[in-house]
Amino acid sequence: MKKNSGHYSVGMIAAVLIGLSAVCPFASIQAAPLATQDHNANPSPPYEASSLVSPAEPTNQNQAEKQEQTEAAPVSPYLSPDNSSASPPAQEQGVPTDVKRVSSDTVQSLSAQSPFAQWKDAELSYHPLGPGTHSWLVQVNRGDEYIGYLIIGADHNGAYQLNEYGNGPGGPYSMNLLRQSLKSLTETELSSIDKLQITPMYEEPLLAYWRVRSSTGSEACIDAFTGDPLPAEVANGSWKNKLHSSTNSSSALSLKAGAQAITLSAEPFDPYDDLSWLLPQQKLSIHNVNQFTNTLNESSRIVFSATSINFAFGGPLAINGYQSWNPSPDLSHPIMYAATCRTGLSRFVPLDRLLSGGEFYRIHP
Repeated sequence: MKKNSGHYSVGMIAAVLIGLSAVCPFASIQAAPLATQDHNANPSPPYEASSLVSPAEPTNQNQAEKQEQTEAAPVSPYLSPDNSSASPPAQEQGVPTDVKRVSSDTVQSLSAQSPFAQWKDAELSYHPLGPGTHSWLVQVNRGDEYIGYLIIGADHNGAYQLNEYGNGPGGPYSMNLLRQSLKSLTETELSSIDKLQITPMYEEPLLAYWRVRSSTGSEACIDAFTGDPLPAEVANGSWKNKLHSSTNSSSALSLKAGAQAITLSAEPFDPYDDLSWLLPQQKLSIHNVNQFTNTLNESSRIVFSATSINFAFGGPLAINGYQSWNPSPDLSHPIMYAATCRTGLSRFVPLDRLLSGGEFYRIHP
């Protein structure tokens, strides 16, 4: 998408921002169950079951500017910018028991490790992603502070598994980030903004995004981590033809398991700071767990890249460590999550999905 070129009037932008404040960001007009909380978290007040935003409605420009400038926890979109102490709903609704079980087991296990110590007795809030609610964003909160997230999804057999998790600020589906991204849309990308339908989506292997549709049929997709526009092939689904056949069949945690200590090989880094990894001779031969760990011991900084579909992995990813999980005895080997870090967020993604989805490259110290 192009940057905002002034095609929107102030009133139109204000209307979009005000309209969004009344809509839970984790529900589309087709599927709008209430976001629910555990342990008396502080959620947003009940929202209107609609994600259609109209700039034609009467607006208060000062209110819009106030919302735009509010420094609400940028990764706690379940909080209303103007009300972070609303009472929780009377009871949980619509969250599958297995989602809550996997989430609770995961948080309990992670909280035993020092980087996740603050997760102990944290509040969890659940938000459905995409039509059919086969995936869920689970936000980990302490009071009004966002401290991490899980994404739980159903595998091909219907069992819920841990697709990824993160520790720190900068998690996906920030309402503030969405507002900023919508301001940059122009009439070129969305031919009409009289009504916008906004749906949070998550697709394997690791694609987290907002789907934005106008009432005239125009459509755009926004990366839920960065707020950057995604290519048109995300909206039409054609990118999936580029996935390796084994990418979606890789394993992730679906059973109660024990998290092991995090192994870090280097300090966080930005793959764009040193582009030497793009040279052909920097490509690594990593096809299994042992090759991955051995390579990190020798080359502390490596980069994962899926070339033309990097967006599906949030890549290129700067890999600087991993965390292993010891599952139940019926599995012969631990499940490993690769560690990557950006803007203070430590993100952990299933190594199997990277092994089958792209290539690894070396960055010399």
